[in-house]
Amino acid sequence: IDDRTGRFSKEDFENLNRFILRDLLSEELDVALLSIIRIRNDGRTGYFGYWTARFHYDDDDPQSIVSVAAVIVLNYFYLKTLTSLKRTLAHEYGHHWTLSYLAINKGIEMNQRLPDEYYQLRALNPAYYSHDYSMGWNRCDREVIAEDYRVLFAPPEYSQQHRIADSQERISMPNSKIQQYIRGLSVA
Repeated sequence: IDDRTGRFSKEDFENLNRFILRDLLSEELDVALLSIIRIRNDGRTGYFGYWTARFHYDDDDPQSIVSVAAVIVLNYFYLKTLTSLKRTLAHEYGHHWTLSYLAINKGIEMNQRLPDEYYQLRALNPAYYSHDYSMGWNRCDREVIAEDYRVLFAPPEYSQQHRIADSQERISMPNSKIQQYIRGLSVA
């Protein structure tokens, strides 16, 4: 964890590490693929945090993604407490878990929508959802699955209110089939 604000203690970092390792769905590989969690004050940007990654491809098979180097950024401007950091971190870790495993195990790149299986399980109409923000934040399939991860795998105090299902989007709360699907992404 790289705290560019100087506002958090070593104990706070240990608390955030324990949160990832003990409270969220995480495994050795996805933890290793997360290069850094950076806390910084990005000001009034509108985002609380984001996940970004660089994919590394197999030299012999340029279509095959072999690893991910990921970064999670948390914006202190909006997230001044450990509670608010954890809630956003759970969502951003949802991006990390789902998109890293989809890249490595299914070859899904950032410019592709999520697999048809997820769209069917989630009853997402491809005419109204996209892999990017062209249809809005709440119509991005990556935001839906990150919220699904947070609601399904974060402790109760951080898993309240699916921000898309609870909005006017008319999608259901994630169920046990979605939970199995997300958990199963880590299996090659």
